[in-house]
Amino acid sequence: MKQCAITGAADGIGRALAHRFSQAGYAIIGLDVDVTRAEQTQAELTQAGGQASFIIANLAVETEVEGIINRLAEGPAIDVLIHNAGISAVGRFAASDLARQHAVLQLNLLAPMLLTAGLLGRQRVQGGGSLVFISSLSHFAGYPGAAVYAASKDGLASYARSLSVSLAPHDIQVLTVFPGPTRTAHARRYSPDNSREAKRMPPEELAAKIFRAVQSRQSRLVPGFGNRLFALMGHYFPNLAELAMRKIILDKLDEMG
Repeated sequence: MKQCAITGAADGIGRALAHRFSQAGYAIIGLDVDVTRAEQTQAELTQAGGQASFIIANLAVETEVEGIINRLAEGPAIDVLIHNAGISAVGRFAASDLARQHAVLQLNLLAPMLLTAGLLGRQRVQGGGSLVFISSLSHFAGYPGAAVYAASKDGLASYARSLSVSLAPHDIQVLTVFPGPTRTAHARRYSPDNSREAKRMPPEELAAKIFRAVQSRQSRLVPGFGNRLFALMGHYFPNLAELAMRKIILDKLDEMG
C-alpha cells in the first residue's frame, strides 16, 4: 500500500487531504500536535475503510522533528509527503510578539526543510514519489499584517523550487501549491474579516485539486480561477495587488486594534 504522510493532518486542509488520499488507497500517516482532533480524524478515516495512524508532535520544536524522522524511518518508504502544517501571527510587525514570529518560522519553514532533509538522507522518500509544499497566494503580493507568515511561505516556495532541480534525476516530483483564502478554522482565526467566509474555497475542493496535481506530476498549482487571476495581477501589476492586500488586511487590522 502506498504511504502518504501529511503534516497538520488533523484539521482543515490537512484533514481534507487525508480523506482524499485515503479514498485513493493510500495509507495515511498524520503528523499533528492536536491529540483530540487527530483521534477524530483517524477514526473517520478508519471507519471509511482506510488505513491511518497519527504521530503526535510539535513541529515547531526541532527535537520533536528529529523524533518524527526517526519514527518515519522505521516504516516503509513514503510515496507522498505533504508539508501542510502552518500558523500565523497577525498585526503590525513593529509591535509584534517576536517569540510568536519565531514559532511561525520554525513551523512553516524550518520544520519542512528538516523533515525533508532527514527523510531524503535516510532514503525514506520513494523513488518516483512526491513532495508537496503548501505555500500561499501571498507569494504573489505579500501579506501586510502577517509579514513573517508571508516570508515563511515565500521561503518555502523558493526552497521547493530549488529542491526540484536536485531531485529531478531521482524522479521525485516537487509540487508547490499557492492556495488563496480557504474555508478553514485557521483562516477564520487569523483573518481580520470573516464576513465573506462562504466565498472561500472549501478544503475538500482544494484537496481534490492537489490530488490531481500530484497524479499528473505538476510542479506548480494555483488553485481556482480567482486565485490565478490575483496571481497574475501580483506579477504584472504589483502595486495594485499590494494596495488591494492593504485594504483587505492591514487597514482592517488597524480598525480592529
